[in-house]
Amino acid sequence: MRAALFSVVLVCACAAGAPAPVSYGRSQAPAPVERRRAEEAAPARTPAVEEESNWADGEGTPLSAYALRPEDVQPFDPARQPRTHLVGENESLYDIATRYQIPMLALIDQNGLEPPYALAPGRELRLPPPRVHTVARNESFEDVAQRYDMDPRSLALLNRMQPPYRLRQGDRIVLPAMARANEPEPPAPVQQRARAPGINASARFVMPLDGELVTHFGAQPGGVRIDGVEIAGREGAVIRAAGDGDVVYAGADLEAYGTLVLVRHADNYVTAYGHARRAVVREGQHVRAGQQVGELGPRADGPPRLLFQVRRGSEAVDPVPLLGLDH
Repeated sequence: MRAALFSVVLVCACAAGAPAPVSYGRSQAPAPVERRRAEEAAPARTPAVEEESNWADGEGTPLSAYALRPEDVQPFDPARQPRTHLVGENESLYDIATRYQIPMLALIDQNGLEPPYALAPGRELRLPPPRVHTVARNESFEDVAQRYDMDPRSLALLNRMQPPYRLRQGDRIVLPAMARANEPEPPAPVQQRARAPGINASARFVMPLDGELVTHFGAQPGGVRIDGVEIAGREGAVIRAAGDGDVVYAGADLEAYGTLVLVRHADNYVTAYGHARRAVVREGQHVRAGQQVGELGPRADGPPRLLFQVRRGSEAVDPVPLLGLDH
C-alpha cells in the first residue's frame, strides 16, 4: 500500500512541476526537491484499527437481537395447536412429546401405543388437546404464572407474548401439558375403617371409593373390554389412594378419563383413578393408603362411577383379588 501511494504521489508531483532530472550511472543521487516536498506533504499512513462497539452508547448490534424470541420456542400458534402429527424419519416418541410439550403418557394413551413404542415413519399420531387457563377478573399475567408455578417469561414465550403482558377477563392462556394449578394441602390421611364383609385382611390394596362394584374386569356385553373395575358412588365422593405410593400423574389431558390420577406403588404396581371431577394431589407427592387423591365426578354415559385400574409393569391386572374382594 505504501509503495502504491508513493507511486501516485510521484506521478502527481511530476505532472505538476518541472520534469524530473535524469540520473545516469549507479550513483545514488539525492532525491529531487519536488519529490521530497511531495513526500513530506503526504499524510502518514497508519494501519486501520477496528474500534470495538460501545454497548453503553448504543453502538453496534443491540443485545435484544440475540434474545430468545417467542417463535423460537413455540413454532406454531398455541391457540391453533395441531391435533395430529405425522411421524418423521428416525423420530421417537420422546422427540414428538418434547416438540409439542406434552407428557409422553398422554401421547401413549391418546394413541393406544404399546411397548416398546416404536413408531413407523408416516404414521399419524393424535395429539392431546392443550391445557388452557381462562383469565378471571382482575387477574394479572403474573398471577397466572404464579398459580401454575411457572416463570412468567417462559409462559409468555409459550403464548408468543411480548411485554408488557396485559390481560383481559376471558383471555385464554395456553399452559404446558404438565402444568398443574396450586391446590390447597390435602387433608390428613383418614383412619382406615374396618373392612366390609367380603374383604380379607391379606388384600394388597384398600378400596378406593365407598360404593358398589358395578362393572368387573375384562370383556363386557357388546364386545367392550374394561381393564379395571367400576365402582358406583355419589358425585363429589372422596377417592382414596389404594396403597402407599407416589403420584406420577394428576390431570385432565385425556378426555375419555375425565380427571385422572396415577399412583406408583412398590413391586412395580401402578393404580389409576379415572373420572374424578378434580384431583387434590400433585405429581411427585407421596400419599398413604386411604389418603384422599380426588373427588368423584359425573359421567356422560350414566351415573357417577370410578374407573379403578391396576397395572403391574405394562400388564393390566384384575383389581378384585388385590382388593380382597370375592367375585
